[in-house]
Amino acid sequence: MRRNRPIFVKMNVVMLMLLVPVVILFAYFNRTSLKVIDDQITAQNTGQLQFLKQQIEANAERLSLSSSVLIRDSSVLELQTSMLRDDYYAMINTERQVKEKLYMQSFSSSWSNHLSIYWPTVGHRVSTNPGDSYDQALLDRSENGKWAFRQNSPLEEPYYQLFIWDPYFSKSSPQTASAVYEVRFGLDNIRRMLQQYQSEAAGQSFLLTKGGAAIAGTAAGDARFGEMGKELMQEQLGESGHRNMEEDNRKAYLSYVQLPSLDAYLFHYVPLNVIHAPIIQARNLFYLSLVFLILLAFTVAYLLYLHVQKPISAIVKGLKQYEGGNYSFRIRKKFHNEFDYMMLRFNDLGTQIQHLIHHVYEEQNRSRLATLKQLQSQINPHFLYNSLSFIAACAKAGEMDTIKRMAFHLADYYRYTTRVENQLPPLREELELVSHYLNIYALRLERLDYRIEVPPDLLAEPIMRLILQPVVENAIEHGIEPKPGRGTVRITGFRKDGWNLLVVEDSGAGLEEQALQELVQSLERPMDAETGCGLWNVHQRLRSRFGAGAGISLDKSEELGGLRVILRWKQEEEGHDEQIAAGG
Repeated sequence: MRRNRPIFVKMNVVMLMLLVPVVILFAYFNRTSLKVIDDQITAQNTGQLQFLKQQIEANAERLSLSSSVLIRDSSVLELQTSMLRDDYYAMINTERQVKEKLYMQSFSSSWSNHLSIYWPTVGHRVSTNPGDSYDQALLDRSENGKWAFRQNSPLEEPYYQLFIWDPYFSKSSPQTASAVYEVRFGLDNIRRMLQQYQSEAAGQSFLLTKGGAAIAGTAAGDARFGEMGKELMQEQLGESGHRNMEEDNRKAYLSYVQLPSLDAYLFHYVPLNVIHAPIIQARNLFYLSLVFLILLAFTVAYLLYLHVQKPISAIVKGLKQYEGGNYSFRIRKKFHNEFDYMMLRFNDLGTQIQHLIHHVYEEQNRSRLATLKQLQSQINPHFLYNSLSFIAACAKAGEMDTIKRMAFHLADYYRYTTRVENQLPPLREELELVSHYLNIYALRLERLDYRIEVPPDLLAEPIMRLILQPVVENAIEHGIEPKPGRGTVRITGFRKDGWNLLVVEDSGAGLEEQALQELVQSLERPMDAETGCGLWNVHQRLRSRFGAGAGISLDKSEELGGLRVILRWKQEEEGHDEQIAAGG
């Protein structure tokens, strides 16, 4: 039997065929789920960033509109007039009123801020931030109506600053300017909005100015996002967009919108492991469960192989051994399950079959031996009666010498035929028996001649007892006796292609072709009343003892003109010969 596991392998292949589509479908669903989540995150981030942008720009816009309120205030013009007249007392009173209005306007905004008014014609400044002073250089380099990011020194807190000239186009000619209004707000306003935004959304947010300065929810994060900002500002960024990026060797999802009023970009990024964490966790749990199920399935398949297929394979192997004729095969394995009972019964069945075959074979051998001895006993009385009749006739005629010779040959003949201890004597003894038989017949017929021509190396060849005498008897009775005149019987022997051959020829009348064919066919049929005993007996004994190819064949003798009978048998192993001889 081939050393394979067909059922075990097939079960595993079927399980893999079932699991592979499941894994493929799950991977597809998982990927689709991640894509849907990414699309939802994109839409959500876009909406939230747009809302945050609108809030920042709305607050900045409200601060810039505060200058419009102050432009229409008459106290601003009065303060400028009193300063031109050098009316000190009016200037002090009016400046106090202007400051109060600046503070009231500053406090009206939700953002912390500072408001200031510059009078370029007199070089004076009034502000809610008393620490600052009038700076004409600052006015000269500032743009009209545009927010600018300022950071004068590393130790100073950065801020956004806006200057508006009144009239609006008077910046190019400062002599015509009535006043310049300044609005300033610190980054803490933006940080608070970023912190509030981050509390409602996963990830980190920061504002990046056009100059590359980063503003995060806390001052500690500015430097970190500043490095990221430098890389981002090198790219061509549109008004809004999304992209994947790596930050600290982690993949992240980045969204951004532009703040044109502040000349900056608002960024929000979320590590993908945060977005995909629930799905990745579910996916990993599924794969872990799948691996466990695969191992469990393989374990079940192996247990089925161990406790079902192996016992069945052992039984199949035993059946094949029985099919080949080896009934001594026994299953020695123990499987510790219900199959052990089957193995026990299988071994008992083999024992019974082997026992039955042994007894049937012995019985067949005994039956065959009994049949052969019965046939042998049928030959001897027929010849004995004829010989005794001849001796009686000679006694009446007073031929004592013929009687002596007849008695001598007849005694040796029956001495041999009554010895049954050796059923495979050498060919020499069979030829001696036939020689006595021919001498007896030569005395009786007085017209019989015979020749025995067998090479010496064939004389020691084992042959069955009384296998040649019936053929010689048939040649005399059916060939020599019916034909008038002298007759001849010739016996020759030789070997050919591993077979031993004895040829018995007579000079009798022989047989016609049709009669010869009928005789040949009768040798293969079961014996009946019409079938002759002698040749059929010899043929069946040789065939039974030596197997296919052994037996006798019949044809016409070309030299003597009568019938030619060829005995054919093959030498067997010595041990087997001795066993058959002992059985006789």
